[in-house]
Amino acid sequence: MVKKILIALAGVLGLSLLALFFFLYTVYKNLPDPSLLETWKPPQASEVYDERGRLYGTIGVQKRFYVSIDKIPKHVIDAFIAVEDRNFWHHFGVDPLAIARAAWANYRAGRIVQGGSTITQQLAKNLFLTPERTLKRKLKEALLAIKIERHFDKEKILELYLNQIYLGSGTYGVEAASQKYFGKHVWELSLEEAALLAGLPKAPARYNPFYRPEKALERRNYVLKRMYEEGYISAQEYENAVKLPLSVKWENKYKFSDYFLDMVKEYVFRKYGELAYKGNLKIYTTVNLDYQKQAQKALSEGLEKLAKKMGIPFLPKTEQDMKLAYEKEKELKELKRGKVYVAKILSYDGKTMVVEIHGRKLLGEIKNLSVRGHKYIFVRYLGRDKVEIIPDLEGSIVSIDVKTGAIKAIVGGRSYAYSQFNRATKAYRQPGSAIKPVIYLGALLSGMTQISIVDASPRAYYDPSRGKDWIPKNYDRRTYGKLTLRYALARSINTAAVNLLDEVGFKIVLTVGKKVGLDNLKPYYSLALGTVEVTPLQLTSAYQVFANLGKRCEPFFVKKILDEKGNVLEENEPRCEEVLPAPEVRVLVDMLRAVVLEGTAVRARKINRVVAGKTGTTDDYQDAWFVGFSPDIVTGVWVGYDVKKSMGRRMSGSRVALPIWIDYMKVITQYYPKKDFPLPPENIVVRINTRDLVVADETCSGVNMVFVKGTEPSITCSDLQLILGLR
Repeated sequence: MVKKILIALAGVLGLSLLALFFFLYTVYKNLPDPSLLETWKPPQASEVYDERGRLYGTIGVQKRFYVSIDKIPKHVIDAFIAVEDRNFWHHFGVDPLAIARAAWANYRAGRIVQGGSTITQQLAKNLFLTPERTLKRKLKEALLAIKIERHFDKEKILELYLNQIYLGSGTYGVEAASQKYFGKHVWELSLEEAALLAGLPKAPARYNPFYRPEKALERRNYVLKRMYEEGYISAQEYENAVKLPLSVKWENKYKFSDYFLDMVKEYVFRKYGELAYKGNLKIYTTVNLDYQKQAQKALSEGLEKLAKKMGIPFLPKTEQDMKLAYEKEKELKELKRGKVYVAKILSYDGKTMVVEIHGRKLLGEIKNLSVRGHKYIFVRYLGRDKVEIIPDLEGSIVSIDVKTGAIKAIVGGRSYAYSQFNRATKAYRQPGSAIKPVIYLGALLSGMTQISIVDASPRAYYDPSRGKDWIPKNYDRRTYGKLTLRYALARSINTAAVNLLDEVGFKIVLTVGKKVGLDNLKPYYSLALGTVEVTPLQLTSAYQVFANLGKRCEPFFVKKILDEKGNVLEENEPRCEEVLPAPEVRVLVDMLRAVVLEGTAVRARKINRVVAGKTGTTDDYQDAWFVGFSPDIVTGVWVGYDVKKSMGRRMSGSRVALPIWIDYMKVITQYYPKKDFPLPPENIVVRINTRDLVVADETCSGVNMVFVKGTEPSITCSDLQLILGLR
């Protein structure tokens, strides 16, 4: 009887083993073919070049730079093997001892605390399988790992793994991660840097040194300990390495991108979709790397100077800067009224903000402030547990080629690492007096000249936005009478601009606005003071039409895109058309030149180049602008808080934005020859006596002014004296 039972059990066992064998064989045969990895091309970053063919940066869903195994140092390889797969060089794709060890550790802990997957298994899972946690998927992973080991040698498996693995902060592979965290190539990594990278695959977010430096340091030291235990480093090397602090470059937190690269990425991914996701494109742009660096430098340094004038101690480049400043304030015993401090944000409901300065809760009010991603903010102490919330002081620069519309530089904020919002293209702000050239060009097209007279006396106008009459006021609070158009524009007299708009009418002014790309202007008298909202790119592009004497060129920044095989996907040329008559626009340019020679932008004369432009300041000093141009390049600068809040009295365009514009343009204009704006054959230059508005001759002084031929005065100073004498 017992014998029969044993025979039956043996039969069942045999059949079970046979069934298991056929099951495993079927699964094995249906697994992906590892030979596919021989031609595997992982998604790589697309390269972005400037106008001179210099590498500007990269874009892509996966930041990866494939490197061969011979470029990866031994200590980098040892670090990954020590912590991820100690028996890598000896197993056949699966490590039974590691599986048993992990099972025992998990049983003792009562939860999953350790994995038994080998490097080859991780490669198989990430490249061929889904991330589902099932026994069947785990079985496929093990069998596929064995299959891979039979097809490739260990070095090739390591090469594939070290180029495929995700290492946090958007980086894939050791080369991209090395550049991101340390600003160097993988073959330049030190021992402790290699250990930090090797600690990331287990939990890239948890051990990311940018976000959790304490955990990253703890994990790095664990990797170093494993390297010592496995005999890869000596006791002395271990002791020396664990004492070192994290050596990551904090400024590299957003190294792989900036405001311009974000624009390129948005453009390419929107237009090419799946092809863009695969990456490996070569994108040639219009931006000049030297111009871009100078724009960032001018904006950053200009805002720093402005911040000090406003009592703000510094402007952070990263959130880490704010955290460190907050920590330094721990020794404060009392708060001084009127002084600016770094406070921790406790709560904000869209209007009221509760902040803390080391245990002391303070209350402040501000509307519509975006604090996403930020834990700290500047506040000015007002006393009685009240504070004034100081939002981010920001700015932008846009620089465009006059003749082509090619964007040469574009900076959307003072620090991309601190805020990724591109103010150059997405911030809609009021341009203030920078809109006035549209009004004055409308007057010139109506037959007026730059010495025509406008009455600048204050008048009441109905304002639909307020629902009542409104009387415009001048920046200097003065009252003016009759002025020439040239004088009124050069000195930005508000009452003159509004009265001029009333005189020439809305129709021609709105037409001019549409021609230069400002098609959202409304028929309100407050339009003359810039109550419409525009982006810095839109306003700078409008001035390109003035600088190009009426010829509008569509702004663009992508010249050519090649796919990975070198095929041209697109190639762009300037798209320009004449939208306004050159003779009248040339008169306007002369008037904007007067802004620099004798008006609100006289500081720009120090550039020692022929330039023209216009300042802009909005109500209560919320926005400061200067948009100006040479015959070759037009540049717009905007400065303000990220919310519509006053920067303080007299924080005008000439004081705030113009110095930044000068610092940029005094460098950039040196790349071009000295020259004046071209003079169309329909124009004439006449020397005008500014007192009597007649042609200057040997009997009187005068200033050269541009007119459309036939509109210039014919009476000279001598003629006038003769006429007066006859009387």
